[in-house]
Amino acid sequence: MKEYTIIGTLTDLEKHGQFSRWVGGHDILVFRHNGTIHALSNICPHFGGPVGYHRMRDGTFTCLWHNLQFSAENGQCLSVQKFKLREYKIKIEGAEIHVLLDEN
Repeated sequence: MKEYTIIGTLTDLEKHGQFSRWVGGHDILVFRHNGTIHALSNICPHFGGPVGYHRMRDGTFTCLWHNLQFSAENGQCLSVQKFKLREYKIKIEGAEIHVLLDEN
């Protein structure tokens, strides 16, 4: 059985439209895009900079360190094809946001 972990609440999300949290060794960015809540790795695959430091703009996140941009839709880097942020499955239970850390 896949085990989900609480990462935050809908109230946390509504404050700024996004938040990031370290959970079980994962730095995860949670946000709402086109009416759906998503979760992506908050660590840029280039050099490990924070992707969600700035707010999402026009459906993209920009890494703080080198300005690489990533699609909020699927985590794909818009300029370097080999870079993609990990997507996390989430579920909502009441007001809690849960994330699946391990797919196995």
